[in-house]
Amino acid sequence: MSRIYGPHAIGDLLETAPESVASLLVADGAREASEAGEVLRRARELGIPVHTIDRRELENRRGGRGGSSVAADIRLAAPLELEDLRGVPGEPQLVIALDGVTDPHNLGAILRSAAAFGATAVLCGKDRSAPLNDAAVRASAGAVAHVPLVRVTNLARAFQGLQKRGFWIYGMAAEAPQSLYETDLAGPVVLAFGAEGAGLRQGVSRACDGLLSLPMSGRIASLNVSVTAGIAAAEFCRRALEGN
Repeated sequence: MSRIYGPHAIGDLLETAPESVASLLVADGAREASEAGEVLRRARELGIPVHTIDRRELENRRGGRGGSSVAADIRLAAPLELEDLRGVPGEPQLVIALDGVTDPHNLGAILRSAAAFGATAVLCGKDRSAPLNDAAVRASAGAVAHVPLVRVTNLARAFQGLQKRGFWIYGMAAEAPQSLYETDLAGPVVLAFGAEGAGLRQGVSRACDGLLSLPMSGRIASLNVSVTAGIAAAEFCRRALEGN
């Protein structure tokens, strides 16, 4: 379970992905006429439990930060172990891997794209990776309830295990001569993305079966990692829907 704070963020989730909201916590004394009141009424309409809590306790749970009278507990996707990821030759399956992506907003946006385009999981390291905090949950727009985040100790070693279980591993790199659009993406695939600027680390890059680039013809030569991941996931989904 994860938690987000504030009526705007919670209200957005109640409209776009109400199934991801498990329950609400409201500070005692919160006015029904406030923005928090609108969120509470909508939650009750949807049958979502609402619990009253002491305001100071709510602030303590938020790490001492005040300013919000309502919080939401967010359902997370069922846990998935790395060993549970198994590929079947010829069957489309996408896993997104992140190497050194530390911005929670990017993590949330990538989870959102993963859910939109049918990825099985998002894989990342236990260290040097963005936390699944309230910023990530908000950016995911409810996707955290649908796509599991699998954290591993060593990403390159995780790739080796996935290769043995039927996956092809492709790292996205701006300098790669091979284009994403010219690559056979049939069957189980892992698409790996590095941090902006730094890209994939050398050890992670070497563990990939190949490196792919995203061709661009405009005046900007690079994209935010979450945008790149969304485009690549959309291309995999298009191929899968068209039978590759």
